Amino acid sequence: MLKGTVEDLLANRLDVDMKLTSTSSSIVVNVETKEGYPTSYSYEITGPDDYSDKVNNTTENTHSFDKLNLNTEYSIKVIVKNKAGLTKEITKTIKTELVLEPELENLIPVVYKDNNWVVVDPTKDKWYDYSNKQWANAVLLRTGVSKTEGDIVTVEGDNSEAIAMFVWIPRYEYKIEGPYGKGGVSAESPGEIDVNFILKDTAYKDANSSGYRVHPAFTFGTEELSGIWIGKFETSHTTLSSSTIDNNLGCVDNNCSNADGIRVLPNVESLRYNNISNFFYAAQSMDNRLSIPGDLHMIKNSEWGAVAYLSQSKYGINKEITRNDNNKYLTGGGNYITNTNQSTTGNITGIYDMSGGTWEYVMGVLNQDLGESGFKNLPDSKYYDSYTSTISKEACSGGICYGQSLSETTGWYDDLVVFVSSSRPWLARGGSCGDETGAGIFATHNGSGVGYSFGDAFHVALTPTT
Repeated sequence: MLKGTVEDLLANRLDVDMKLTSTSSSIVVNVETKEGYPTSYSYEITGPDDYSDKVNNTTENTHSFDKLNLNTEYSIKVIVKNKAGLTKEITKTIKTELVLEPELENLIPVVYKDNNWVVVDPTKDKWYDYSNKQWANAVLLRTGVSKTEGDIVTVEGDNSEAIAMFVWIPRYEYKIEGPYGKGGVSAESPGEIDVNFILKDTAYKDANSSGYRVHPAFTFGTEELSGIWIGKFETSHTTLSSSTIDNNLGCVDNNCSNADGIRVLPNVESLRYNNISNFFYAAQSMDNRLSIPGDLHMIKNSEWGAVAYLSQSKYGINKEITRNDNNKYLTGGGNYITNTNQSTTGNITGIYDMSGGTWEYVMGVLNQDLGESGFKNLPDSKYYDSYTSTISKEACSGGICYGQSLSETTGWYDDLVVFVSSSRPWLARGGSCGDETGAGIFATHNGSGVGYSFGDAFHVALTPTT
């Protein structure tokens, strides 16, 4: 009897709220009840051009409105009724995100679920949510391995079913307010980089009227990209990662058999001791020998910058990434599942090894100087960023190299700042496991192009074909 009385009293008070979550084309409504014993929910959505949809008197406290327009603001109204006849009406607005669907290029989309990477159906499953820092992940499977929706994919160990893991960086425009980003007070305490996801056909020279710039990483030669795939970890090799022989890859063209052992996987030793041309041709050979659609290549500095800026936005970790301090050069710090603070999102969906681990060469070079890279001639210009000065503020044809995480983000988080020089014309990023405060995603250094035991790993990038 007492229980019924308490319920009756609580039923005469109705206290509810709703939480909205948006993706690129859907809005999920979740009604949270504090008091009042709701018995029914009515949902209504309105948007531009007199768009509306509703569901009346359902018993479900969640509802999803799907197939909505990208980058559009909608108004959501919920009416909750309880057993005592009381009603509560709540209205909120939210904007759908404009995240272009990742172009899979024969990659298999996966989500981390129940301590495993699980294959999803991208046409019906929600496998990414950038508004909640959940970046899209995909795997490249070993030849002969086939997976379908719901299957687990192994990514660790000598016999892993995946040979590489990738993370999607959607096309975006960015703006850095002041010298340190939105809310930043100093280089040691920078703020947020303002990022908007944009359509593939959104392109403009220089900054637009609102001060936004299309990030340069999404232009590959003459092609405009909807996004790029970045290797989730530093690159490793099945047999050569532990070798201390210089240039052990032996790759001099894009059909190198040693490239068959290239891997992009967690908790394995990074591949080092190779010059830049070996890394470049190994990535190109992996692309050609596996007939991967798109263009797999050694990461450019502008592509590194695209990851760095997204990580420092509301869509990423938006704070200093913890250094990979594993002195055995293990990717993901040796246990990527627990080392999520080493990821660009602060969770398992991000990219690892961009702070610490080893210094990484990127394709960025002063005055097209071959140095000790091993190249006889530089590859096509779409594969590297060219600098015309040893002063970073003047390095791109006398001006700032926008989007490349150079002068725009100098010294953020007290990361080391050393730019290319005449004797060391190639750019390196990220810092090593022993660099402590100097390591970080905004850190820069230089090299001659030759391989080092402690600082010559690399990430790969994959640009889609369409």
